[in-house]
Amino acid sequence: MTQNSRRPLYAEYAWAFDLPIDRPVRKECATVASWLVERGVLPGAELLDAGCGTGRYARELARRGYIVHGIDSSEELIEVARRSIGEAPRAVSFAVGDIQQQPARRYDAILCRGVLNDVVEDAGREDVLKTFGRALRPSGVLILDVREWEASALRKAREPIFRKSVDTDRGRLTFTSVTELDPQSRRLLLSERHVLVDESQERSSEYQFVMRCWTRAELERGLANGGFDRVAYFGAYDAAVEVGSTDRLVVVAQRSQPAAEGQCVR
Repeated sequence: MTQNSRRPLYAEYAWAFDLPIDRPVRKECATVASWLVERGVLPGAELLDAGCGTGRYARELARRGYIVHGIDSSEELIEVARRSIGEAPRAVSFAVGDIQQQPARRYDAILCRGVLNDVVEDAGREDVLKTFGRALRPSGVLILDVREWEASALRKAREPIFRKSVDTDRGRLTFTSVTELDPQSRRLLLSERHVLVDESQERSSEYQFVMRCWTRAELERGLANGGFDRVAYFGAYDAAVEVGSTDRLVVVAQRSQPAAEGQCVR
């Protein structure tokens, strides 16, 4: 996480991080694994989950045979992720880390789900894709998703309010998000409210923050500058979902092969 690292959902409500939106983790990880295999990244390879949250995707990809290291700048989310794997040694690990900082080692693949919307400045957006390129071994694969601006703006103009209530072992939690649009900068201005009610009290917290959507043209420039080619676009973590049918851009790209020794680079 970047500028949004102290959102209540990343801190005091980290234990409820996965509750507002129920993701089809196994189905999406099956697609991720198939894309990796198609690009030559087979089970046993090392994968970085950049912005891993509570580690659901990291754990599922480890179950599918990958060696996965998850990082997130939220200490609370990382603590939830670590507790989820227990004490048994497995091919998954978690640590507090910043996706915009160069990791100490290189990986065969990187998965970055949704986090790049939190990088709002031009320089940071280009730099993070360059960082991913340097963090991958030759022919390494990058899989990411972002909010696509035009479709996101249409959706949020039509449905600016999202609300969900869930019963938990700590009480009934209601999560409310209200989105305003800033078309000039392609930003979403979000106001969140969490209300937790148990038998004895009601507790609430509010937070405002900004996300910035992406365009396909911006992604293409950033990926090219980061040293990626063989770029494929989808509308979801499902090869059958076409771009434009959702408000997301899912990208599969591969780090360019270095030129062979003595080969002329044009």
